[in-house]
Amino acid sequence: MGLLKTTTLGIVLASATHATFAADLRLTVDLRAVQSDGRDSFLENGQGKLRFDDEDEGVRLGRLYVAVDAPLGESFAVHVEGSTWDDHDKNPFDLTEAWLEFRPVPRAGFKPRLRLGAFYPPMSLESRAVGWETPYTITPSAIGSWIGEEIRTVGLEGQVDWLGTRLGHSLDLQLTAGLFGWNDPAGTMLAAHGFALHDRQTTLFGRVGAPRSNPALASKELFHEMDDRPGFYVGAQASYHDRAVLNVLHYDNRADPAVFDAAINDFAWLTKFDAVALRLEGSDGWTAILQALDGDTYIAPGPWLRWRFDSQSALIAKRIGAHMLAARYDAFAVEFEDDPRAWGSEDGHAWTVAYTFDRGGPWRFALEWLRVTSDVRARIALGESPLATESKIEFSARYSLSGSL
Repeated sequence: MGLLKTTTLGIVLASATHATFAADLRLTVDLRAVQSDGRDSFLENGQGKLRFDDEDEGVRLGRLYVAVDAPLGESFAVHVEGSTWDDHDKNPFDLTEAWLEFRPVPRAGFKPRLRLGAFYPPMSLESRAVGWETPYTITPSAIGSWIGEEIRTVGLEGQVDWLGTRLGHSLDLQLTAGLFGWNDPAGTMLAAHGFALHDRQTTLFGRVGAPRSNPALASKELFHEMDDRPGFYVGAQASYHDRAVLNVLHYDNRADPAVFDAAINDFAWLTKFDAVALRLEGSDGWTAILQALDGDTYIAPGPWLRWRFDSQSALIAKRIGAHMLAARYDAFAVEFEDDPRAWGSEDGHAWTVAYTFDRGGPWRFALEWLRVTSDVRARIALGESPLATESKIEFSARYSLSGSL
């Protein structure tokens, strides 16, 4: 796990316990009713693309979420959140994000911010709701699903906003840079099962996959430091009156792909990617979001082995009062050694249609249909056809409670 990682999170948690002002608590319980014909889920070490496969039909816990926000004086604040997904993870309840934040008073139109802890890099214009969830659908895009599964910043992030609209201009601008560790295994899941579409975020001390007696096939723990080489990301965002937002980010974990850690039975994966997202919002309740991701990941157990990956999505949503309708298309691909027919390669696409009812009170209801078609070469090793179409219908009833401690 690493002494420095533990120390970093310890500082955040200690800050939360010494808050001098009342803290805000939020509790969310999300129950699901699921009908699915999905193949064995990636959570069970299968090659299915859905969180819930055909053995998970019925009533399920979508997520139990707890978050605490506490101010520490005028410029500091701490945020800690944890989740359980009821899927036999190593820890029944675990942290998903935790950070200490410094926000000084803006000066001359500039608003700086420093964040220390564990959190997501600022690359999604879709996952904008509490708990890094999407307000448009139950299941995020393939891009958002992978980020929640394998990517987390455990380190330091600096951000500067130029508040142009407050100075009479049309644009607000934002620059971000992050320095992090404990993400050397990022890329493992892309090579193991490719992209999937799901809303399960890997917890900081949790794992992906089911336990196995064979350690080579066992579930993976993803947030580890293996080579003492910090990674980094840089990003920028431009916002036009909050109606058009463009976000770009470059990410490089700078892992040494020749390093092997016997404790987790994995190599360090050198993973780099570029991400771009555009969100357009109209005054009449329309929202459109376009996203693209392109990158590659390497390991070097001798010769270098390379997986290229990319994904694109387009979402359109319409809100009418408490009602929202949304539709999204996803395309994704992973290519091993530039050979789309090699084991380790895949390509696929998905359609998602969702209806959400949310009056802003404690209850939120959502109904989603999702169909994903994929050609996964690794299914041949399981005695399956590489081509599969999986569908699910999922109903979500979510209750949220908030108050002061």
